Amino acid sequence: MFEIKQNNELKYLKLNELEEYGFHVMFSTRIGGFSKPPYESLNLGFHTSDENNLIRKNREKIYKSLNLSADNIIFAEQIHSNNIKLVDNSDKGSGVYNYSSSIKNIDGLISTDSSIILGGLFADCVPIYIMDKSQGYFALIHAGWKGTFNNILLETINFFKYNLKSAVKDLLIVMGPSIAQNNYEVSFDLIKKFKDKFDSDLKYYIKRNNNYWLDLKKLNKSIALDNGIKKENIYISKLCTFERENLFYSYRRDSGTTGRMAAFITSNR
Repeated sequence: MFEIKQNNELKYLKLNELEEYGFHVMFSTRIGGFSKPPYESLNLGFHTSDENNLIRKNREKIYKSLNLSADNIIFAEQIHSNNIKLVDNSDKGSGVYNYSSSIKNIDGLISTDSSIILGGLFADCVPIYIMDKSQGYFALIHAGWKGTFNNILLETINFFKYNLKSAVKDLLIVMGPSIAQNNYEVSFDLIKKFKDKFDSDLKYYIKRNNNYWLDLKKLNKSIALDNGIKKENIYISKLCTFERENLFYSYRRDSGTTGRMAAFITSNR
């Protein structure tokens, strides 16, 4: 699925399977930047306590290495909501070189313009890329447990269906690297919240010795399937941000003091 690429000592992941439809799906690693411990080295999160000038240098390097025009990139603020927005040319440059200019109160970005590049920041939450292979529209959403619980994926699918007139059969879903179930222990109270809301055939949590582990990817897959997305149109990375310390930052593993990877999606349609 995702393949590790290297450019100028910087390592990133690229999904080749969907390039036939014109989509470019990418995800950074922590390798190849300028930040110092505990943010070594390619920290892209301006909202962390890392040195601002080093984050900027990291941003400049990843944009250049991935051949992304900074003028065309858009980032959302990401507040763990289910709020989504259809962006346009006036939003270009949001969050590119500072956090304060990110699009406020939004966790999901949608574009119908192939000149736009959508970006998001992650360190355990699930990056979900959504594409209409017929019309060339695309989206990027930030799905932690709060966004998943509040159905950000369904909100986005419905926007494609009802606002953009996408056919469900044409929608592609990709879930990038995130924390895996075996490393995501949660409370019984949280599991109860999910059980009370979601009646899924897929077992999205496990219980061992009165402890619970939640699988956010499996639950989002269930939401996609229940809303008409074809099974063969769902792509799920098995890479775990918690386990692969050499490749990724992890908010949980690093007790909150950590960097951020970036997800990007664009189209050449």
